Amino acid sequence: MQPGEINIDPIEEEFFTTEALGSITDALVREAIQNSLDACNGSGPVTVRFSHQRINLDARPDIVRHYFNGLADHLQARQSGLQDVPSFAGPMDCLLIEDFATRGLQGDESQYDDAEDNGRRNDFYYFWRNIGRTRKESTDIGRWGLGKTVFQAASRINAFFGVTVRGDDRRRLLMGQAALRIHRVGDQRYAPYGYFGGFNGDLALPVEDVAVLDRFESDFATSRDGQPGLSILIPFVDSDLRLFPDPALKQPVSCYHCVLRHYFFPILAGTLVVVLKTPGHEQRVDAAFLATLMDKPGVKARRSFKGILELARWAIAQPVKDMVGLAEPIPGKAPKLREGLIEAHVLEGLRRRFFEGQRLAFRVGVSIQRQDEMTFRPTWFAVFLERDDTLDRPEDFFIRQGITIPEVSSLKFKGVRAIVAVTDPVLTAFLGDAENPAHTDWERNSKKFKAKYRLGPSTLDFVKTSPRELVRILTQPKRGVDQNLLRHIFALPAKEPQTSAGGHPGPDDTDRQSRTTSPFIEVKGSGYINLSPLKGGFRLAKRSQAETVPELITIWVAYDVRSGNPFKKYTPLDFELDKAPVAIEARGLEITACQRNVIQIRVKSLDFQLVVTGFGTHRDLRIKTHP
Repeated sequence: MQPGEINIDPIEEEFFTTEALGSITDALVREAIQNSLDACNGSGPVTVRFSHQRINLDARPDIVRHYFNGLADHLQARQSGLQDVPSFAGPMDCLLIEDFATRGLQGDESQYDDAEDNGRRNDFYYFWRNIGRTRKESTDIGRWGLGKTVFQAASRINAFFGVTVRGDDRRRLLMGQAALRIHRVGDQRYAPYGYFGGFNGDLALPVEDVAVLDRFESDFATSRDGQPGLSILIPFVDSDLRLFPDPALKQPVSCYHCVLRHYFFPILAGTLVVVLKTPGHEQRVDAAFLATLMDKPGVKARRSFKGILELARWAIAQPVKDMVGLAEPIPGKAPKLREGLIEAHVLEGLRRRFFEGQRLAFRVGVSIQRQDEMTFRPTWFAVFLERDDTLDRPEDFFIRQGITIPEVSSLKFKGVRAIVAVTDPVLTAFLGDAENPAHTDWERNSKKFKAKYRLGPSTLDFVKTSPRELVRILTQPKRGVDQNLLRHIFALPAKEPQTSAGGHPGPDDTDRQSRTTSPFIEVKGSGYINLSPLKGGFRLAKRSQAETVPELITIWVAYDVRSGNPFKKYTPLDFELDKAPVAIEARGLEITACQRNVIQIRVKSLDFQLVVTGFGTHRDLRIKTHP
């Protein structure tokens, strides 16, 4: 380092220690796959392979000599920042991450300044020589230039190697990088970043020597074989990395949950395949494998993910033209998701379908305006909803270009599952600008975001709250009186209206009494029984049309409950029919049994009547009768 340089130690890995990611394993899987998806060359699904290998350095001292020569002094420096420097002897666990159907690190490998690059894309330059700076396009998933730092964070020596085969010129290049803190070796002060490669003065350049590259690929068992893409080798992999269990198990199931959590959508869509490999075992994680995985007992993610995977599989198959289109909010005003954006006749059918548990797909339109533009850019996103009464909490997943944004959530209704999928380039660019470096949240108050868009925060809220607002609209009762809304719950007997002296219908005692009583619910009645509500109770008598009634009739009574069988959930703490305050009046019948919530009567006259009162007026009653 020169005397005038700013003293700053790398802190990039702190961006990937959020609660939403949970662990270095999640961060590594998430960022490695994200980089590969951004580099897709369009030739087929992107394949990312994670391979674990263990090398005995005692038997292979040439590995240390060829790839780590001169590094030990820096690692062991007092200010290096490493807590536990591993020995260059004994076993070395390595993780190899390779992608295929990608373009590799293209661009001028000798570039060290972007002041006059005229906007040309140079993946090689931005990957190896920049931290927190990127020239990725607005449609890319990564936006901060920080994702690659998880490779060094996953290593106990903060180092990694990269071999790339470039799609444009098919050149094969090898480099390495180590990131420590500012430290001293002897009397010399060193900057944090060091390189493995060839050098032109102070400029590190990739190794292109065929013999060196062949040796590297042989030593670390890469699978590149001339195919375009990038292979990352992480030596001395961190012991906290739970990508693979003990090698003796030969079953890398620990990674499944990480892959599912962050990338289930592109896997089901067939645009991503993940391969997990240990010595003697290789597992391909694709759409077909996810279907079988969910049926296997003992898989941690099975119960929690099965419902969302089924909804995602259905959502992916929905053509945009078949989605329910919402009218776009007025451009230039803060967008709100209101009932008026859906045609009234369509909304009535949607409410019925949602209540019946059918899945719904919506195409929600909105406009984006940048601060430096006068025109609005129309865009859209998809929302997929379903009711699932087995859910004891809401489930919503926000997905931008295949990657799940785990800290974004809006649903407040349990028993509802939702997916918000964003693929339109205009909106993905907008949301990408609002994301934090770890891609775990959309932050409305980000300075970078607020300064770039007009009505940015309110438009972001419109997207984030869309599942909640749609459910609110779908569960709102329609305006006016719906005479049939509760027909399947409240079964009141039909009654001929009385006629006054002038021939007009008029009120009778029963009508007046019904208006002051609490409702009751008849679960099972019969053609011979007339069940009527009274204040705090009910009346049971012969139906006027019935010519005969059974001699013995049993009546069960219970307070209604939110779910389940109310008669099975009855408790004496609710009431007991043979104890106050319950009162029973009988005419033309004999009560043969009365205890807890059951009455049995013997009918002696066709004009019999049983009146039971004393129940709580703020509770609904369920009555069941049986001959």
